[in-house]
Amino acid sequence: MTQVAATLKSMGYDHPSYVTRQSVHSIMVAGSAGQSAKFQAHAALLLFSLNAYTTVAGTSTYTQTVAGATTVVVAATQLSLIRITNTASVGATIALSTSTYGPFTVGGQFLTSGTITNQVGAYTQFQLNTNTGTAGYGGIALNQGDQFFIVNGTDATAVELVAIDYQIQPLAGVQQ
Repeated sequence: MTQVAATLKSMGYDHPSYVTRQSVHSIMVAGSAGQSAKFQAHAALLLFSLNAYTTVAGTSTYTQTVAGATTVVVAATQLSLIRITNTASVGATIALSTSTYGPFTVGGQFLTSGTITNQVGAYTQFQLNTNTGTAGYGGIALNQGDQFFIVNGTDATAVELVAIDYQIQPLAGVQQ
């Protein structure tokens, strides 16, 4: 049997692969610390947003600060993005490291008398970045081969359909 080696190709900066946002979808597993499927970066990527669509509302209550005011969020859950990366030098023994982004409180679409309530069918989008403030719109940079997945917080019943918007980094090598 003959094996064909995969080659990497670096395309022009204006190729559709580099200028188009794409997304990966997964249905969250219900329950405390439930996990989405893992996704492996097929090229160097920038992750821009975590999107959650509520299919089963949570039963937990959280407080969060919105525009400087403390708000109570009910029927909610929290999600975190976990990134796994190899920090070893080329040729060295693999050394895995994890980074956690979040938690992001899912809920808050429906405001009634000072309390925010999540409901089935609500859509929430969270910006992903490594900077703070308004300068932090650059996304989270992933290396080719890095993995990421979403973890549910402590709520036992919440189920979210999650999607991560990403873009291939300009001039990243992609498999042919």
